[in-house]
Amino acid sequence: MTVVRVEEGSSADLSGLKDASKYKGKTPYYVHFKLTKTAEGNDDDETSHFEVSKDGQPLSELIVFSSFDATGDPSNPLVTRRFDRCEGVSHTTYKEAAEGQSAEGCAIFLADDKTGEPSSVAWTRRSKTLATWKK
Repeated sequence: MTVVRVEEGSSADLSGLKDASKYKGKTPYYVHFKLTKTAEGNDDDETSHFEVSKDGQPLSELIVFSSFDATGDPSNPLVTRRFDRCEGVSHTTYKEAAEGQSAEGCAIFLADDKTGEPSSVAWTRRSKTLATWKK
């Protein structure tokens, strides 16, 4: 796992989400990463995930799914709306990658406005830390 960069967002980034008011007082951080498939990563395990923290305090992950919005146009009844600021990588993409290939993506983590930028990003599997990035 390589952290390519961590970007601080703003609460305005979350304003288009359903129930956006529940994110008041939160700052999104976008963790852009690259996962490279290794021999150790060839098992079929969906427990791999990021653990992101600021000085030992965990940040909450925000998962945003694409939505389908009605257009009112019978020839094109639905349009897909995505959260373009940060798109993840599917587990399938990583799972199907050959050893040595990489998959790039982005994950969103929320911090209280006073918390600040993450200081640590860990990639874990089955409660075992496989890689850690520290600021």
